[in-house]
Amino acid sequence: MALLEVKNVNKKYGNRAAMDDVSFNVEAGHIVGLIGPNGAGKSTTMRAITGLMSYSSGQITFDGQPVTFNNHSALDKIGNLIEYPAIYPNLTALEHLKLYAMDTKNPADFKELMHKTQIDGDNFGKRKAKNFSLGIKQRLGIAIALIRNPKLVILDEPMNGLDPQSVHDLRELIRSLAEEGVAFLISSHLLDELQKLVDDVVIINHGKIIQTATIETFFIHDQARWTFDTSDNELALQIAQDKNWQATIDNSQLQISGAENLQQVITALNAANIQIQSLNTATGNLEKSLLDMLAADNQGE
Repeated sequence: MALLEVKNVNKKYGNRAAMDDVSFNVEAGHIVGLIGPNGAGKSTTMRAITGLMSYSSGQITFDGQPVTFNNHSALDKIGNLIEYPAIYPNLTALEHLKLYAMDTKNPADFKELMHKTQIDGDNFGKRKAKNFSLGIKQRLGIAIALIRNPKLVILDEPMNGLDPQSVHDLRELIRSLAEEGVAFLISSHLLDELQKLVDDVVIINHGKIIQTATIETFFIHDQARWTFDTSDNELALQIAQDKNWQATIDNSQLQISGAENLQQVITALNAANIQIQSLNTATGNLEKSLLDMLAADNQGE
């Protein structure tokens, strides 16, 4: 049995379906990326899972127990940072952790948690939160999400406001906790960073799940794409289209995909006396794959 099971969950705002028969699982120790455009239903789904919002039909279970708006007994082992953390301006970082641990029987060690999330400096321990930067507030919110020693952590845009080093450190922290069996459900617009982190992806659009897969499976059909600058991009474009390859010209660059291999493309261009002046190869890009998938889904409406 999966740690988190979301089965055929529906939620409407008027006539608009915020969740349309949503189903997916999160296994213990797995890091799952919940991905989609703004308004796709990511935050709504996260709020339903954490019992912050009712849903009209379907079932959500965590660790074998049902989760509803009126039943929060299963939530003691779920930590979350959804949207912005609830930070009180006149409390220090340590005072926040003590506050959020008040109803927890076995909270995490405060000192260790502050060290893990890099809010253990002397200034952070003494300064009030009203003087914190956005990045420090974000790290404090993540520490609060971990205060219950959770089995599942739900993070909505956890990398907001973090500098590159802090993003790297957060990625390492999440990986280390996942190795200990903690599961994560993460939504982020920083897809390049998410790609380095997640084990599985759940793609949502217009409130409906359009794909769930491991990150390896998600990319298995992702075609290599070659970007060229040639002596005659227009002729090269025509040659590619005649061979039923996918080809476009964008910012004076010719992009081709769909050929069996790069040599096949080079041979075709050479046969037409087209000189290749520059060449770049790209594959396995989460952002490009997501955009292609969303475009195909939107066309099918």
